[in-house]
Parts: sequence; C-alpha cells; structure tokens
Amino acid sequence: MPRLIGFGELPDLTPAQQRQWLGRDNWAQVRHLIDVLQPAYEACTAVQSSSCTVADAFELVCKLRRAMRLEQFSCPRAYDKPEAVGRGAILEILARDGCKTDVMELDNRLYKHKDVPVKSSRGVDGLRDGAATFFAIIRDELDRRFFSAVNDTKNWLANDAVLAATLVTPGGAAMMRKTASRVGQDDPTSRATAAVMATAVHLMDERASVPSREGELEQERKKCRTTLVDWDSEDSRGAAEETVADLVLRELERFLSTHVSKDVTGALNLWSVRGDDYALLRRVACALLGASGSSAASERDFSVAGMVLRKDRSTLLPAHVEMHCLICFNARLVPSDLSSIPVLTQAARLSARADMRPISVDMPLSAEASGDLTSSDNDTFLVLTDEEGE
Repeated sequence: MPRLIGFGELPDLTPAQQRQWLGRDNWAQVRHLIDVLQPAYEACTAVQSSSCTVADAFELVCKLRRAMRLEQFSCPRAYDKPEAVGRGAILEILARDGCKTDVMELDNRLYKHKDVPVKSSRGVDGLRDGAATFFAIIRDELDRRFFSAVNDTKNWLANDAVLAATLVTPGGAAMMRKTASRVGQDDPTSRATAAVMATAVHLMDERASVPSREGELEQERKKCRTTLVDWDSEDSRGAAEETVADLVLRELERFLSTHVSKDVTGALNLWSVRGDDYALLRRVACALLGASGSSAASERDFSVAGMVLRKDRSTLLPAHVEMHCLICFNARLVPSDLSSIPVLTQAARLSARADMRPISVDMPLSAEASGDLTSSDNDTFLVLTDEEGE
C-alpha cells in the first residue's frame, strides 16, 4: 500500500507508468476492497496452519460470518502513509498514544482508519461498487457452503465430526448454540454430545473403566466412606457398575461446566495443561482434534516429497523418502550452520556405493537391504554438490 501511495510522487515517470498510477478515486476503491478482503484473508491464512484443527476452522468460519454481518467496516484513511513500520515502532506508537487512536495494522504497517458503512445514507458514502459486490458474494457463499439449510453435506452444524471436535474445545458449546441461533437452526449440542460418546465407545472398551487395581481399590474406598448415592443412580447402591460411556459422559459434563482461564488459549493448549483432570475424555479429545482443519499441511508434505522423489530417484525406499522430508521440514532446528556439515566428495560416494552389497532382482527388499537402487549422481537432498561445496 505505501508503494501505491508513493508511486505517483516518483520523478521521471513514463507515460505508461503514469497511466498505472492510482488517482484518488481509484484509491478509494482499493482501500474499500482492503476493508472487505482483510477478514477473509486473515481467516484463510489462519486455517492453513499445520496446527489448525477442525474446531479452529469452524471458529474461523463463525468469526468471518459474523464480520460479514457488520453494518460498517474499518478501512485505512485515504492517501495516509503509515504511522509506523515494524514491530518496535508500532508498539512505541501504541504506548505513547495510550491505544486511543483508531489504527489498524496491515502488512507490518500501522495506519489510521475510519469506519465505512456498508450502505450509503444521507451525507455518508458507503462501500464502493466493487467492495459492495464482493461483500454480498462472500456473505451469501458462507451460508451456502457452511450453513446450508437444504443440504446437510454443506452444513457444518449437521456434521458430527465438526460438532464433536468443537464440543471438546473451550467455549465450543456456547459458540455452536450462538451460531445455530444466528443462522436459524436448532441447537446442535445434543447431537455433538452423541458424537463424542460414539467416539468414546469406539476408542475404549469396558476394561478402560478400571485402569488399574489401585484405582479400583480407591473407588471401593470412596464407597465405604459414604452412605450417600448419586442423584441419578438406581435404588440400590450396588445396582449397576459404571461403564466407560458413563465415565466419559460424566467427565464431559464436568468439562462443559468448568470455567477456563483466559490465560489458556486454544484447545490443544488446554488439553496439554489440564488433560490429567479428564483422563478418559482426553483420549477422545486427542482423537477428535487430531484431524487437520484444512489440506494445506498435507499439500506441503506432498510438495516436499515431490522434490525428493523425482523421476531419476523413483526407486528410493519409503523410509529414505520419509527421512529426507523430515530433514527438510526440521533443517531450521539444526544448531549449527548447514554449510559446516561435512559433505561427501564424489569419490567417497562412489566408494561407498561400490562397497554396498549388491541387490539381486529376485531378492526381496527388507530393512537390511536399504539404499537407493538408482545410480544417479543427484541422489542427495539438501546437500551441496562438489562444485558448490568447493
């Protein structure tokens, strides 16, 4: 954006470049588009994270839908240059101003902003045509793709996997109820509870109700120390033993009624901190939250694997492909500079190949018969060639 602002101030612009310069009327269109596109951009960027769960994706969709229902948007002021650039300068501006000025951060730059209504009224201009068109499209598409009332395959409030994952996140039950109310659908909490219980029954057997002999004795001791019975139990104290489903349901009810501190953000962080308080429900939550919210992470994995497994390296063993991908994703964790890692010379590589045990065509491949069956010289990954190393 600052490049667009300062472009017209450059000297010696050619006629073609002058035609590319944005006038004030064009700039108003651009900043209104920034105004409307920013929420969608933030949601799309966040959902591509490798740690984004299905519940996180549902929350992002709900936030985006809520943003698209606002009557006004915040957009940068016309032709204003950034107030600050960079984290340090932005924090200094906010500290000096006391967070009183209406500002917004875009691309690590801080701008003053103003609220622009969606529709024009007497004396107040609304969104320009391009921004208003996009606003109407994305608002309708969100309901059609995620909250369709006529097609359950495009209704996340009718998707058991989404509902179950959202229920075991902090504030998930309230978010589902509020969203269902806003889109005019029934409360999905009971369906979400049934989905969680179905997952629990699938994961655990009856033996999980008594993890150890010590735990069984502790339960018996608790019964010996009281003459009271649970309000929802049978007439007799020993009428029925608690099943795994009963224990998971009790932990789920306790989880939903527990207040979560604001210091604990995110479902993954919550279960890592307080997972011991819900021994059985934690297993269910790990299974539900293990599903990725988008295919971005797997697409990155396939992209890296495609760079490793080329045409001239098509006979690499699966274990070697996995090792190369692991090195690629975690190279930043190596404490020393990659250039300091020893690299085999061409002669050493050929000598190592010559010393390898030859593999017959009829010999089955095993863990011992590891190695690359190709004879290509380009069989190293993230390793410099001899010429580059020198």
